[in-house]
Amino acid sequence: MNFFGKILVGLTAIASIFLLVASLAVYSTHRNWKEDYDAIKAQLSTAQNQNQQLESQKNSLEGQLTAEVEFAKQEASKLATEREQLVSQNIEIQRQLDEATQLARSNTAAVAATQANNQKLTAEVGVLREEIRTNQSERDLAFTTALEATDGLHQADNELTTLRERNTQLAQEVGNKTALLDENGIDPDTDPDAVMPRVRGIVSKTQSTAGSQLIEVTVGADDGLKPGHTVEVFRGDRYLGRAEILKTEPDRAVGRILRQFQQGQIEEGDDVATRFRIG
Repeated sequence: MNFFGKILVGLTAIASIFLLVASLAVYSTHRNWKEDYDAIKAQLSTAQNQNQQLESQKNSLEGQLTAEVEFAKQEASKLATEREQLVSQNIEIQRQLDEATQLARSNTAAVAATQANNQKLTAEVGVLREEIRTNQSERDLAFTTALEATDGLHQADNELTTLRERNTQLAQEVGNKTALLDENGIDPDTDPDAVMPRVRGIVSKTQSTAGSQLIEVTVGADDGLKPGHTVEVFRGDRYLGRAEILKTEPDRAVGRILRQFQQGQIEEGDDVATRFRIG
């Protein structure tokens, strides 16, 4: 065999090896494609199942979305209605606010006028309080005066009652004394100074001077004796004489024995009386 034949044999061997490798590669590739196909087919089945699930979820979500859209539309309609109501309320509130503002302005003016009026009334109240104090003082004074007048009236009424009772007593006494004067033969119109009181006492002292005898007796001005009156002097049943009163004091008097009436010696302890009585 020549060199060319060797080369050809070598090339044939190389070609055979190359074909063998290519066959092996083709075979190996064919197996990979089938596995990939099976894998892809399994993935496709899985994807189709997921797609069905997603489609179901999509349909469910679309239903929910439709319901939510409908609910949102209803809410939007409701909100629109509420918005209209709020707008109306806002307009009403704005109107009320304007009225309240106007009323506040009016009230502010009224408050200012009221404050001015209150200041005026405060001044008037001060004057009235002062007048009330004055009136209360005058009332208290009038009440005190009325009370004193009432007490005076009661006292005067009591005095009047007493005076009436005293008048009745005096009338009775006057009647009794008038009867007594009639019994004793004395004219009721006689001057009292001319009527000698009926008294009785004793001689407390005697004194002789200038030819006359003076005596001091235990009755005086308080008993009604006056200068010029006369008293009778006696001792028991014996008449001794008469004395003219010269001077009187409240509880004693001094008299001079009248000689023309003397019928015995007059001594201390003898009885005296404005009228002679036996016993």
